[in-house]
Amino acid sequence: MIKGTAYRAALVLAVMFGVSASARAETAAEFYKGKDIRMLISHPPGGGYDVYARFFARHLSKFMPGNPNVVPQNMPGAAGVVMANSLATQQPNDGTVIGLGPGSMGTAPLFGASGARYDARNLSWIGSMNADVGVSLAWHTSSVKTAEDLMKTELIVGGAGATDQSVLYPTALNRILGTKFKVIPGYGGSAATALAMERGETSGIGGMNFSSVLANKPDWLRDKKINILVQLSLDRHPDLPNVPTVVELAKTDEQRDVLQLIFAQSSMGRAIFGPPGIPEDRLKALRGAFDAMMKDKDILAEAEKLKMELNQPMPGVKMAELVDRLYKVKPETLKKAQEAVKTN
Repeated sequence: MIKGTAYRAALVLAVMFGVSASARAETAAEFYKGKDIRMLISHPPGGGYDVYARFFARHLSKFMPGNPNVVPQNMPGAAGVVMANSLATQQPNDGTVIGLGPGSMGTAPLFGASGARYDARNLSWIGSMNADVGVSLAWHTSSVKTAEDLMKTELIVGGAGATDQSVLYPTALNRILGTKFKVIPGYGGSAATALAMERGETSGIGGMNFSSVLANKPDWLRDKKINILVQLSLDRHPDLPNVPTVVELAKTDEQRDVLQLIFAQSSMGRAIFGPPGIPEDRLKALRGAFDAMMKDKDILAEAEKLKMELNQPMPGVKMAELVDRLYKVKPETLKKAQEAVKTN
């Protein structure tokens, strides 16, 4: 009898131990060890988003628990909307797929962008590599030299997809401020719009990140090949102290409110995010890796050498708070912003 009782007790303990071991939560390090993280890139190879995304992908592993391999993959289309839709509706939400795209991914559904089938409030925001200042610029041969000239003289500019800043921003400025951009859409991305301008197919670019100019086209500035007309941001870039922002060009309070809503996304210029519902511990690991990378001295030194701006990076928690705040804007201001950026 004693033997039977001892046997049953041992069996119970074995079952309890097995259940306990199997129920123990897998750590982020255990999950990521030996796995790949796919990093989707919202734009084609060669442009600014591609450069930043591949830089981030190259270094992410050493900051992640479990040191997973990180594989970049371009998924261009509709200026990031194709990638954002894929992350939100098709990709696994286990923390093995993330993406990098423009900050406009946080407001594309809010503004009624064609094809945007996701709620930005539900995305897993990881971090933004910089507060990117977009610029409108003209080739040196154009008669348009300043923002004031834009109010009087037509400037032909190349653009990518309908939700890309190269199309959306000049269209909005035409409607709000009365500028005279003539947008020719259909170019693949910033590399293609830049080439079109250099070839003389167009005379300028209505919206391009200044960090992309610094990283990919430093000769434009060095050799005075372009004139920067206006900064597509709420604050002036320190390297452009004499170029006005769009908000400074506003003539009324209403114009100013609408412009502030449209260009608030500039504070999360290189947005990194994942699908809704990434497990909390893995999202925490991804956010922690981002935060650590943006403070690492070697990373910052390499970025400076490559002329990549990592100014004012925004943590994922702050990005989520900003997106939530933008979605609570006054209905009348939102309606006017939606009308201004509508491209179809």
